[in-house]
Amino acid sequence: MAISFAQLGRGVRFPLVTATGWDWIMGADAVDQALRALLLTEPGERIGRPTYGAGLRRFLFQPNSVETRAEIRRAIEEAIQRHEPRVQLASISVTAPDPRTPTLLRIAITYSLRADPGPRNMVFPFYLQSVA
Repeated sequence: MAISFAQLGRGVRFPLVTATGWDWIMGADAVDQALRALLLTEPGERIGRPTYGAGLRRFLFQPNSVETRAEIRRAIEEAIQRHEPRVQLASISVTAPDPRTPTLLRIAITYSLRADPGPRNMVFPFYLQSVA
């Protein structure tokens, strides 16, 4: 099934490289980039969109517990359902993959695009403590 440009849109590819002009991203890649931006954005950061973002920063320095992981999962699910109409969620899992690294969580999102029902996956590392 061919996905039309109008169904998924296009946007500017990040990171921005202005020396060569704008680089555009389209289709499923644009949606993947938008999901990553949604996860990395805090509510209130976007001008004109005060509720946009998953708000994951509020979980920094929280304990790596079942409750914290459930809250992170819920925050991601609510953000995607509210702000990304091109996506149909199948599952979100938030796990602690390595007991030797208790501050690392693995966020796995399985979804499909409403314009193309094939499954897609995104795996996103999240650290409960800032590494910077």
